[in-house]
Amino acid sequence: MSKTTRQNAGKKLKTVLCCLYAVFFLWATESCKPAETTPSMPEFTGILKTIKAEHPRLMLSNERIEELKTLQKTDPTLDKYIKAVLATANAMLTKAPLQRVLEGPRLLGVSRELLNRVTHLSLSYRLTNDKKYLTAAVTNLKAVCAFSDWNPSHFLDVAEMLHGVAIGYDWLYADLSQADRDVLREGIKKHGLAEYRKRYAAEWWSKAENNWNQVCNGGLIVGALAVAETDPTYARDFVPLALQNMPVALKNYAPDGLWYEGPAYWSYATEYLVYGMAALQSALGTMGDLDKSAGLDKTGLVPMICTSPNYGFLNFADAGENSKSDASKAFFYLAKIYNNANISNYAHEVIKNRSLLAQPHHVLWYQAPTTSTPTRDLDSYFKGKVEVVTLRSAWNDPNALWLGIKGGVNSSEHSHLDLGNFELEAGGVRWARDLGSDDYNLPGYWTMGVGGQRWAYYRLNSFSHNVPLLGNKNQYELAKANFIETNLNTATPSAVLDLTEAYRDFSSKSTRKISMIETRKAFLIEDTHKLTKNTEVAWGMTTANQIELLKGGKAILRNSTITTRTLEAEIITPVGAEFTVESATQKAPEKLNTGNSRLMLRLPNQTGEIKIVVKLTPKMS
Repeated sequence: MSKTTRQNAGKKLKTVLCCLYAVFFLWATESCKPAETTPSMPEFTGILKTIKAEHPRLMLSNERIEELKTLQKTDPTLDKYIKAVLATANAMLTKAPLQRVLEGPRLLGVSRELLNRVTHLSLSYRLTNDKKYLTAAVTNLKAVCAFSDWNPSHFLDVAEMLHGVAIGYDWLYADLSQADRDVLREGIKKHGLAEYRKRYAAEWWSKAENNWNQVCNGGLIVGALAVAETDPTYARDFVPLALQNMPVALKNYAPDGLWYEGPAYWSYATEYLVYGMAALQSALGTMGDLDKSAGLDKTGLVPMICTSPNYGFLNFADAGENSKSDASKAFFYLAKIYNNANISNYAHEVIKNRSLLAQPHHVLWYQAPTTSTPTRDLDSYFKGKVEVVTLRSAWNDPNALWLGIKGGVNSSEHSHLDLGNFELEAGGVRWARDLGSDDYNLPGYWTMGVGGQRWAYYRLNSFSHNVPLLGNKNQYELAKANFIETNLNTATPSAVLDLTEAYRDFSSKSTRKISMIETRKAFLIEDTHKLTKNTEVAWGMTTANQIELLKGGKAILRNSTITTRTLEAEIITPVGAEFTVESATQKAPEKLNTGNSRLMLRLPNQTGEIKIVVKLTPKMS
């Protein structure tokens, strides 16, 4: 080997050694750096022993995202729903970050808007990988985590905000920077889980019978499971407690699935129950037997039955004015776990017929519509804390006749003094209506019981409702009323409600019977009272339609929009009695009820047994 060759070989060897040294140096240096990944998973025990290690683990999975992307190519309904979610998310991109602004004592509107934005933006990002959705979601999440608190004095605000931040943290986890993960996790703990730690054992809502139970415990489950790998004690301590306490409220779905706070609150309570159940199932592989609660397998059908042919709710309890059935986020999940396509098909029906935009959970839990035509009873009777009977002339006919009447208790959360209240729809017009709730911030709105200030408000007391009035007084505040006779799904269906407790100061026995007559083309309302003292007896019905009084105990109600529709009201008994019209208008700060009036029958100085029979006949020309 020549000298030159030896020199070149030496240079090459030196170069190789230098390269190897450089690689070793870089490896050694990097190995000494602190890790920037999530701390290693702790050893899970108890409730967490089956937890899914990776994110997302809450309701969503990477596999589900891929399934949805594939299915979207061949399913036009899902494609439409996904495009609706993306369109809503696009409209959110330019919205200003959320601010801590209370309405009355509540931050609830902000909490709900955070959840709305996060679910739309996060799911849109997971479906498209478009960074604009990720950026907008993180901006909103960090904004609420920077709040001084999530308003624990009204704990629903904390529960819903915790739920929203936990969903964003979980669904976006893989693409969050370590710094952003830390910010969101700290918000979840400081403003959410730590507040539960302070309060859970002593607060009434942890074991409540009303919607606060599902919302507060449902939000807690989602929040605790989101951070289980870094802060497992929250899930270990509180998920078992939530599973223990939620059945206190869930018993009120028994036996038939009706929720006693009304159809409007059904969505709120049931959605948070479903959020908790779905998070448990996806993260732990179990729902803790919540799904076995009596009545839950039937509850997904209740909104359909308690909704009129034009999707107006039987509006009892604190429902919004003119409340209509939405396509609840709970429908698809309930349809899936109970294998009942009637529930998911109803959700598709409502979205289509009411021209609603699909929501993220409609995509997440999507169930394709089926072509089967279900067999549905025309009449239904729901038992439980609140009792309801509904009658109708047909399904899938927007002009069908429909009537709903409620019994139950006057003393439950969100109740009004409305035992025996009925609502009636025919020809696409709501003829007899419930005005709904008033402003929750009115003084004494929540002071219930005998003599409670709540009953001074018109929309909450008996005087606005379609109920008998004895002695021009409210119903007894603690009264109960049960159906003592039902004859349903016959040619002339009927039900009899015992109202004796409601009028105990004036009557030894009071009943209201509702019937469909003339081959389901008209209704009879029959009230019977055995009076114990001389008193006025009245029959009243609230309507937003024009009332024309006629001689002979008749009145014609006319709708100003659908002029071909009328309702004839006729006093059958007592002979010779006449209707009058009274105003439903009130003064601020109560809602004004503009455009509403009362069709009234007043009988002064009555004694003994008195019977009032009114026939209501819809006319469609």
